[in-house]
Amino acid sequence: MRRSLTMRWLGPAAPWISGALLALPLLVFRYPPMADLGMHEALVAVMHHLHDPAWAPPGLYFVVAPQANQLFHLVAYALAFVLPVEAACKVVVIGTVASLPPLLARALARLGRSRWPALLVAPIACGWMFRLGLVANLLGLALLLLALPSLERLARRPSLANAASAAGLACLLVLAHEAAAATFALAAGVFALGRARRAGDFVLRASPAAFVLALVLIQWRVSAGLAGVNMRAIGTDYGPEALERLALLPGALFGGGEAARLGALGLGSALAFAALVIRRGRGERVRLRVALWRHRYALLAAVLALLYLVFPMSLGGTTLVAYRFLPGAWVFAVVASAPRIASRVAVGLAATLALLAVAFEWRDASRADANQRALDAIIAQVPMNTSVAQLDLTPRPAGQVAPVRGETGRVLAERGGRILFAFTDMPPNPVYIPPLLQWNEPLLRLAHAPYALMPAHDLRRFAYLLERNDSPRAAALVEQALAPEAEVVARAGPWTLFHSRLPTILLASPDEMLPSPAPETLVERVNRLADARPP
Repeated sequence: MRRSLTMRWLGPAAPWISGALLALPLLVFRYPPMADLGMHEALVAVMHHLHDPAWAPPGLYFVVAPQANQLFHLVAYALAFVLPVEAACKVVVIGTVASLPPLLARALARLGRSRWPALLVAPIACGWMFRLGLVANLLGLALLLLALPSLERLARRPSLANAASAAGLACLLVLAHEAAAATFALAAGVFALGRARRAGDFVLRASPAAFVLALVLIQWRVSAGLAGVNMRAIGTDYGPEALERLALLPGALFGGGEAARLGALGLGSALAFAALVIRRGRGERVRLRVALWRHRYALLAAVLALLYLVFPMSLGGTTLVAYRFLPGAWVFAVVASAPRIASRVAVGLAATLALLAVAFEWRDASRADANQRALDAIIAQVPMNTSVAQLDLTPRPAGQVAPVRGETGRVLAERGGRILFAFTDMPPNPVYIPPLLQWNEPLLRLAHAPYALMPAHDLRRFAYLLERNDSPRAAALVEQALAPEAEVVARAGPWTLFHSRLPTILLASPDEMLPSPAPETLVERVNRLADARPP
């Protein structure tokens, strides 16, 4: 009896405890270990300081809002009136991560299922979206979980009121992230097919999908006129073949990292899923429409997993597009597998998986803490309202995204001015630099080849250079190579801040073409110095 009462209390409480544990490292350590969060924080800071001439030259930035994928920025911007910008962004991240298990538990409870499988969302809450800092995707997943009961209600009891409620949530999902909205639209279509007996019923049940489609088409038209040359240069690329993507699947779900982490989370997830479905009996034969409704979540999970395998990786300049179907596939697979009463084995495995995810998140946040504090010391040496080029000069393998350290966006967030790599030419982000003032030439040259820096040319444009280098020997060679044009201002951890010795142009100046012949590059200088050194 005591055990039964304990489990009865723990079932509703477990998702909240899981969410709180996931949020704890984000509160304890200096900065969330999220690659692009600094870049998004910079956009919120630009919006907050848009009319402050001491922060950036008037006319250097303009805002286009609201658009799709901007809910994170708009919520953080509103909070920034009562909190510092950094704290406002962290509050939204913490709230989003902590809400994922309780929101999935709510959706499961509305379906009459056990709440315990909601713990299986923990590896996703601190997985690929989190580690890359895809804040819009994270927020979109949370809203998708919030919206699922509304779709269920519309499918079971179609009415104008329920359709209007679901359509409103569809609009909110587009504002959060288009991938989450597309997943919501797909679910609306599948639900409608499974329940509608007449054309009129189908149209009403599927109406949220029409809202999503209309808003996405409008967004594509707006984005076409805002995309910078860097985003257009990325273009559309299919990327790895389907079989290669199967090998990439653990990283695409749980984020990059060492094999031990991916293996532990992958094995834990597989065991937890198996424990949910292993006791299920064989279903009886039913009509296709009945089967479609009964297995709607399994079908949705399969369709989204298939889209991961066949969809282009880059589309219109947006990278890793195919990855963005996986969070929805994971959620629907959990819902499809969740029993009405979870066995003790299933409960134990779900709790173990959640704790494992928290442990890895704590470790990652702890490792990132020293790096972020070192960056704090560097940022403190950057004057307000200046130009900074950030380059990661640690050799890295080729990948789908540019080898740019996203945390360097904090320089713009805290010191204003302008930086080399920012999200200010990538719709549908809210902030842009006017086309005539964009510095596209160095952006295109350095995005994938940071050693293509031309010190004699580029340090007339950027007053400061923020270098990250994990190799002390390479860092010493870089410092020697830059010495004619730049002096070291500060060092902390892997970071070095250089100040240009050359006169620099105004921040609101137009782009400049390379002189002919082109100046010597950093890699040419470093190689010459390395050859001259004794072995």
